[in-house]
Amino acid sequence: MKKIYTLAITSIVAFSLAGCMGGSDSLTPVAATKMDQKEVCNVDKLGIDTVLANAKMYNAAAIKEEVEFRRLDINNRDLIIAVEEGLKSGAKEVSPLNFKGKANKTKFKIEYAAHRACTFGLNALQQKHEGKSAWRLAVPGDGFKY
Repeated sequence: MKKIYTLAITSIVAFSLAGCMGGSDSLTPVAATKMDQKEVCNVDKLGIDTVLANAKMYNAAAIKEEVEFRRLDINNRDLIIAVEEGLKSGAKEVSPLNFKGKANKTKFKIEYAAHRACTFGLNALQQKHEGKSAWRLAVPGDGFKY
């Protein structure tokens, strides 16, 4: 019975998020700044399938905006693929391929990998929007008079 409630709640959350955003075509960096990563990418609350679906949606928008994350030589899309394969095979840990398509020594627990893929997809969009207004902070000497 508890699983039915969990499934019902996660499906309601997934449909409400999809309805609010209107799909991956309308997800822009501006819309991503209004989202809370802790709520949208929480594996414990939403379940790994919903978080993985969110990760796919955010990463597709990040790829479209040309700001996909790469960390530890692993592209975010490769991490998503590794999580999908891990779920199909029932693995507890995943080892995604690096950006060159070669085996990687880095291993992640599958729940953490899904959370990481979701936050990286959303964070890329948020940072793109933030960078438009905050880029001057990175310029040394800007705003100072000599």
